[in-house]
Amino acid sequence: MRFRFLLLLLVLLADAAAQEVKLEVKPLAPDVWLHTSWQTTATWGLVPSNGLIVREADHIVVIDTAWGAAPSRALLAWIDRELKLPVTRLIVTHFHDDRLGGWEVFAERGVRIVTSEQTLALAKVEPTPAFDLYQLAPGEKLARGTLEILYPGPAHAPDNVVVWLPAHQILAGGCAVRSAVSGGLGNLSDASVADWAASIARVQAAYPAARLVLPGHGDPGGPELLEHTKALATAALHPKSN
Repeated sequence: MRFRFLLLLLVLLADAAAQEVKLEVKPLAPDVWLHTSWQTTATWGLVPSNGLIVREADHIVVIDTAWGAAPSRALLAWIDRELKLPVTRLIVTHFHDDRLGGWEVFAERGVRIVTSEQTLALAKVEPTPAFDLYQLAPGEKLARGTLEILYPGPAHAPDNVVVWLPAHQILAGGCAVRSAVSGGLGNLSDASVADWAASIARVQAAYPAARLVLPGHGDPGGPELLEHTKALATAALHPKSN
């Protein structure tokens, strides 16, 4: 009887743990998938977080971890099961947990983690051989495989970068880009509101051919998301008086 009780308890605990990992993967374009994970926050409630899975020939590149270690394990399990290709690189767009929080799960698999020195410093993570580190000035770009990383300057965070997929004309904007339904800039704890609009203008100048733009949170859209984000930043910097 006791054995049955313990077995039932283990099953219930396993079910509860599985339910806590909320992950969705869906196709966005040929060889590109959107991965979305959720976390409950004290300020915003249940929040979705976006990243990308990109097939490059015989391997996979992931842009941003899922939101935490357990969702990142679930993400890698999905790739193993559905795509059956090795993940060789993880590109991180800034230092917050919704972008970097599962990096150790990727490192355990031997994945090269492409991120800036500034990102690791802000996250207080010691560099290891797993990291492919770089430094960029505002407006500078860096190629990694078929993808391109642009540092537009501070916005949502001091280190935020965007990633360009030229073959698909897709821009992964991370949290520097807001969704169409966003009425404000969201979490400003590490933001530079004074620089945000100028940083987005650099993104617009660099990628005028962007067809699809992925915000860090919320639904993908077109290049209008960049203009929307720039308008939100300008409004936040110069609020109208009543």
